[in-house]
Amino acid sequence: MTAVPAGATDARRTSPSPTSDVPGEVLLALGLLALGVLPALFVLPHDRLAASADLPLLAWLPLGIAGVVAIDRVPRGMVGWTAVAVATATPVAVVVSTLPGVRGPAGGPGWVLPLLAVAAATVPARSRAQRRWRTWIALSVLAGVVASFAAWEVDEHTTFGVVASLALLGVAATLVASVLVRHPRPVREPLLEAGLVVGVLAVGVAAGGATWSFAVHERIFAAEVVGALAAAVSIMMATPAAITLRRRYLARRYGTGLLSVADLATLSGDLGRDADPRTLLATAGELVGAASGAEAVEIVLDEVDGRPGWAAFPLVVGDERVGTLSVLASHTEGLEPRQERVVRQLAPTVALAARAVDLAVAARHARSDVIHQRDAERARILADLHDDLGPALAGMGMRVEAARASGGDVDLAALGAEIAGCRADLRRIVSALTPQVLVGTDLRSALTSMVGSFATADGPGVTLVGTEVVEVEGPRAIVAYRFAAEAVTNAVRHADASRVEVRVTRSAGGVVVSVEDDGRGGPVVPGVGLTSLDARAREVGGSLESGPSELGGVVVRLVLPGAAP
Repeated sequence: MTAVPAGATDARRTSPSPTSDVPGEVLLALGLLALGVLPALFVLPHDRLAASADLPLLAWLPLGIAGVVAIDRVPRGMVGWTAVAVATATPVAVVVSTLPGVRGPAGGPGWVLPLLAVAAATVPARSRAQRRWRTWIALSVLAGVVASFAAWEVDEHTTFGVVASLALLGVAATLVASVLVRHPRPVREPLLEAGLVVGVLAVGVAAGGATWSFAVHERIFAAEVVGALAAAVSIMMATPAAITLRRRYLARRYGTGLLSVADLATLSGDLGRDADPRTLLATAGELVGAASGAEAVEIVLDEVDGRPGWAAFPLVVGDERVGTLSVLASHTEGLEPRQERVVRQLAPTVALAARAVDLAVAARHARSDVIHQRDAERARILADLHDDLGPALAGMGMRVEAARASGGDVDLAALGAEIAGCRADLRRIVSALTPQVLVGTDLRSALTSMVGSFATADGPGVTLVGTEVVEVEGPRAIVAYRFAAEAVTNAVRHADASRVEVRVTRSAGGVVVSVEDDGRGGPVVPGVGLTSLDARAREVGGSLESGPSELGGVVVRLVLPGAAP
């Protein structure tokens, strides 16, 4: 049971300011209590026997004080006002009944019957905690009334006075506890514990009595000592059994309250390399449910809003929140305090498990990314071989074929230089560096060199249009060069073009690289080269476009946003 901080016992309570005075309703309750108790001080008889019987008159005072505490903590609380009213009216009624000269208490144990009004004030209750406290109040009142009547029957004066006073003090203590303690234990748990204690004592008494009777019958020396020893041994032997029964009952109701070594081994075993790490969350949820006795448990690697009937506990490792532990209580009004305490104790362990799952999932994604990057690298090498070496080899092949067709000589020096460039490009492809033609020069020079590689005596006319090419640097320059080389190669090979123009111009948002031809025209069907170039263009924020050309063939454009000054 957890004590409630002042000001938190009821939603209706308003927090007073530090300089506020005692609430007026508390002063009123104290005034009424004084009016009821003070007259009894002046009229209590001096006869010792009668005074013993009248002792409960003063014992009503603690009940009224308990009511004042309830009024202070829970304004407009019916229990508090009922306790004050009963504590005020009962002594006054008794004192008035003694004024004509009647000695002793008027009505005998009937004095304690007004306690039933306190029990009646506990109904109805709006929450589980209120129902439990009002059950405790009703039981304490009932026990006090029964004990008082029994004491009156045994002894008319002294015993009744002591028992009735203790009964009133017990009810007052229960009222104060109901105000100060937010979550009382279920009534059946203390009753079970009391029953186990009585059972253990009964076993001891039965064993001791049987042993004493046997010792007396057999005329054994010190039969009383033998019986007492047998009773003590029986109680010691029965106590572990009672503790085990209590523990099993609580475990069945609230769970085991802890994670065993086997449970921790199960958690770590679910992080196997081939297993889905997210199954660890389900396993951890099952273990928390078994440990806390909750109806259901869910663990997610994210923040979760509260749901009706579910209690959410943040999972935190260091200063980082790694997930949420949601627990569904078997009772509609939420978890028992014992269950909530268990869940909070297990939350750090569950947080570490959730963090392990998060890292395992990240590692699995990283492995997938490595595989993806490897496949992408293979695709890059294929594209680079096609985009860089392809045009150069195609140009050299066209010049060789043209020389063979015309019977002329091949410029071996030029071919040797281009072959050397191809070898350098091949090394660059392997190391993912910039194309050789762009090393140490700008895009204009690279495009001029590329256009010149297609120049033959009877081949198509490939020209770089414009007196000034817009400069592009970095990855965009690589994409622009490869695009131009691929587009020119396609126009020469597949479009039967006799004229190809390469142009680099500024646009409103950046740079446009276009390649036009006067070939057959028609729709452009992207092959390996254009497909890879389209992917490269998207990586730098660009795009590819195609359409009919003013020259009669096709124009293919590469748009690179943000590349121009």
